[in-house]
Amino acid sequence: MIKTRYIFSFITFLLLSVHLLAQSPEFRVSSFTHEANSMLARMNKNQRTDANDEACALILVRTAETGLGFTSSSVIVGDVKWKNGDYWVYVSQGTRSLKIFKSGIKTIEYTLKIIPESSETYKLELEVITPEPKIVSWPVTVITKPENATLTIDGQKVNREKPTMELTEGSHTLILEMAGYEKFEKTINVSKAEVYFNFELPKITGVALMIESDPSEATVYLDGVKLGETPLSAFYPRGTYPVKVEKEGYVIIENETLTVAPPQTKKQYTLEENVGFISINTFETAKVFINGTEYPEHQNIKLVPQLLNIKVTIPKAEEVEQQIVLKRNDRLTIDLYPNAATGTIQVAVTPFNANIELTGDAGEHYTAEGMHIFRDIPVGQYTLKVTAEEYANRTETITLTANQVLDENIKLKKGPSGDIEMVFVKGGTFTMGCTSEQSDCRDDEKPAHEVTIDDFYIGKYEVTQKQWQDIMGASASLSSPSHFSGCDNCPVETVSWNDVQEFIKKLNQKTGQNYKLPTEAEWEYAARGGTLSPSGGGAGGGYKYAGSNNIDEVAWYWKNSGDKQLNGDSNWDRIKNNNCKTHPVGQKQPNELGIYDMSGNVWEWCSDRYSAKYYKNSPRNNPQGSETGSYCVGHGGSWGNGAGFCRVAYRRSSPGFSSYNIGFRLVLVP
Repeated sequence: MIKTRYIFSFITFLLLSVHLLAQSPEFRVSSFTHEANSMLARMNKNQRTDANDEACALILVRTAETGLGFTSSSVIVGDVKWKNGDYWVYVSQGTRSLKIFKSGIKTIEYTLKIIPESSETYKLELEVITPEPKIVSWPVTVITKPENATLTIDGQKVNREKPTMELTEGSHTLILEMAGYEKFEKTINVSKAEVYFNFELPKITGVALMIESDPSEATVYLDGVKLGETPLSAFYPRGTYPVKVEKEGYVIIENETLTVAPPQTKKQYTLEENVGFISINTFETAKVFINGTEYPEHQNIKLVPQLLNIKVTIPKAEEVEQQIVLKRNDRLTIDLYPNAATGTIQVAVTPFNANIELTGDAGEHYTAEGMHIFRDIPVGQYTLKVTAEEYANRTETITLTANQVLDENIKLKKGPSGDIEMVFVKGGTFTMGCTSEQSDCRDDEKPAHEVTIDDFYIGKYEVTQKQWQDIMGASASLSSPSHFSGCDNCPVETVSWNDVQEFIKKLNQKTGQNYKLPTEAEWEYAARGGTLSPSGGGAGGGYKYAGSNNIDEVAWYWKNSGDKQLNGDSNWDRIKNNNCKTHPVGQKQPNELGIYDMSGNVWEWCSDRYSAKYYKNSPRNNPQGSETGSYCVGHGGSWGNGAGFCRVAYRRSSPGFSSYNIGFRLVLVP
């Protein structure tokens, strides 16, 4: 019996949890199989022979671990190679075991369940496991004053009537609570030497304190001690203290005192907003930046008093800047007009509620419903697009000069819209074909050669099944040709080169436009990002695929177009069983020009006739392809192809027949 002048209660308890002791990980072979259909070990470039000049067997060790070493019951032939997630290990036929080792992992010597034979390929699936941890616990005693305080360990209330129990080694959170006493919380560390704990709860001597503010969430300090954010309540020792109340954007309350006295103290503080207002008069279409942040609204901008660096930009003009000091309660107005050449475009439309979209060659974009006057807009070339339900779309290219007032009167014709969303591609010079980033080039991609392209518009997306049906008509024999039918926003496929020509003919008749298939050069220039390419259109340095070097970011291809992500080697059975197929356009990341799916999803017809040697004699300016040849050109790869087919330089030769992996996108001639 322990004697003290106080009455203590002795509490011991057990919480069943796990103390982890360091355990060494070890290898485990999950399977070893004979890849009877694999030709890897027999291919000339992969064959190895042992000291007896006999052909080796190839063991593919598949594992997520790197830095492995191998020995076997016979000599391992040559260096072990790492390829596509597998270690390639060559051994003599008849090898009985394979030893695998790595620092920090327990070595395994695996007895081969199948005796390797010459020129055969085997696969060994290897994983690393960690043994289950051990448990260490110690008897623990806690003494409290007062003795009947509520005791909680790691969120679990302790039954104080229980005799001796145990607690696992390590850190535990202990909480003691009782009315009239301050809540006591402490982290205890249990070990063989630390099993006895004694705590006394301090009595509450503070005054109930409640503080509110308008607005709320202001930070309160008493005598330099941070109490928290309003509304707040606390027990605080009686007395008179200097007080500070602050909130970002408001005037700080300080140089005041607060008296805390029983039975309770309540206090309400009202904060005054610490802001000023500034208005910037400039062009309606200009962008306004204040200290690096853009403000779409230019009038009555509310800001905290500070030094403002104001910048105004507008396309095709030098930016203007001004610094100004904004003080509390200021209402300032400044004029900042960049020295830009501007003009006005007046657009009258029929029907009267038609939608107007005006897109400039420097990215300017304006919209309106019904007739509208676009005032003070930068000079340059604009695409004017007018649309309305039950009417054919109308697109025109116009040029605005300084101080000019252009009048455009657009009358739409009844009929299907044939709405093909286009992206403007600024012409330029680029290197076409087998540039440095296009690895594994074929001979027909060589030589890389400089090509100059004029301005053009190209489809933002591949032509969809719905767009095809709208133009071809529901009753036409080619109204729904797609193999993957029933997806309006998926690309149309199973269309021949001649089918596409028929579609373009009807589209141009109904819209009055001049759509066509892109030439090979136009297609590749747009896929590489035009003048926005990382290489600037130069020789190499751009992306391997349309918009990225990571194919999964920009393309649907055989590994990601099905129900689950596939890996390893491609074969048709895996593609078919995984339900690989086309996907709705525009779901992957676009390229630099904002064009989607130029790599993957479906192959895309080009207007050119195919010639394997055409690049050797291609003209520099706007090449149109070979004048002869029975085969047509396709680009971009598809949902069922490997990554190499999706490169921007890869050329497909096809007799022009339809297939459920080929579709198209359109070009619009300015």
